[in-house]
This record gives sequence, structure tokens and C-alpha cells, in this order.
Amino acid sequence: MARVKNGRKQVLSASPRNDNQKSKGNSKTKPPQPQNQPNTPTAIYCPVRPMRKNIAKTDRNVHPLDLGEGRRVRSTTVICVRRGDSMVMAADGQVTLGSTVMKHSAKKIRRLYNEKILAGFAGSTADAFSLFTRFEAKLEQYGGNLGRSAVELAKDWRTDKLLRQLQALLIVADTKQMFLLSGDGDVIEPDAVGDGLIATIGSGGSFALAAATALMENTQMTAREIVERSMKIAAEICIYSNQSVTIEELKAAE
Repeated sequence: MARVKNGRKQVLSASPRNDNQKSKGNSKTKPPQPQNQPNTPTAIYCPVRPMRKNIAKTDRNVHPLDLGEGRRVRSTTVICVRRGDSMVMAADGQVTLGSTVMKHSAKKIRRLYNEKILAGFAGSTADAFSLFTRFEAKLEQYGGNLGRSAVELAKDWRTDKLLRQLQALLIVADTKQMFLLSGDGDVIEPDAVGDGLIATIGSGGSFALAAATALMENTQMTAREIVERSMKIAAEICIYSNQSVTIEELKAAE
């Protein structure tokens, strides 16, 4: 807007009223915004730390023997072999915590029921001894019947709320039969291998089983010789086993 004064042309600025009207006119063209939502953009929250905590908790549930930071108790090779009139069970003596060997001469085999039953374990020592006590009570209850006692222990182990938390595997045997027991309710009697029976548990159990199977099918070695040789082979392969071996033997004449 301009006017002429004294021969000079002057430019007048727009009135505030016109500016307000112009801004009002522009505001009419904008789409209406919801009153409940702020004008600032919504922040996106990523729960990284809670997710990591949940994963760690899940890992502990999946691996009950984990002690945190990747440490886990692994320490066992147990084998049981029957051939002829001999039932022989052996276990190594190494206890490993993470990457550290804590003990070299642990005893993982016990004689139960007036030394007529052999029992070996893999897993938590305290849990295994609790299970041994209950298993011996079952043997007393059922007159030394190994099969019935094993089934009843597995039933209690599976259904009892306290026993269900025990983390171990057991091999139990008398002069005629052997069973592998777990907390999942498993009572497994191994199939015959050649003219005998073989059962193994623990971190080196697969190596000992392979060696014992080959010796059983291709040699005439006694049960004790098969156990000794198989444990030596397993200890040379499995880093969680050693050659400090405990051997217990039952004879059918006993």
C-alpha cells in the first residue's frame, strides 16, 4: 500500500489486522487436529533390557544345571555291563565346574539293599543322594524287587512337586537286570548287545557305549575288562571325564 506525500512515494506496511486475517485465512486450510493428541511426534520405546532378562530366565529353566555366565556342572561317565554271571558298574571321578576341575576322585556309585544293588548317578550330587535314599526305601518296601522299585521311584519322581525339581540320572542294577531312571518318568531297560547288556549315562556315556558295544560284539572279554577298557577310551575323548575310575561288581552266585 503506497501514498504520495510532498512528491515522494511512501510504502506503508500492512496493518496487523490484515496479518491476523491472513493467518486466520491460512489456518482454515489446515486439517483439524485431535485435541487429545500432542503435536510432538510419539517416541518409540524398545524394551531391550527386559527382553534380555527374560531370555536369561528362560535359559536357566531350560538348563537347570547352569550356574550363570555359561557355567554348568558336567562331570560324569557311568557305565554298567552284564556278561555271563557278572554285573559290573564303573564311574569316573572328575567333577567339573565350568572350565575348572574341582575334584578328581569323586565316588558316583553306591551299593544299596545289603550291597545287593548297584546304583550310579549323573548330575547333582545332593539330588542323587536324595534319590538313592528314596530308592533304598522302595527296595525295602518291595523286598528287593528291582523292577517294581524302579517303577515306583520313577512314578514318585515324576508326580511329586519336590522330587520333580531333582536333576539327576540314575542307573540301577542287580545280578540279572539293569534300568536307567530319569525325572521324566522314564524307566528304560537296555536291549541286549551280543550276549550281554550295556547302559551308560553322563557326558562321556556315548563314547563308553560305543566302545563297550564294539568289545561286546567282537571279543570274549569279561564284563570287568570291557568296563575298564571302555572307561579308558571315554576318558581319552571326553574332557569332563578322567581315568580315576571306581568299579563295583556283583556276581550271580552272591
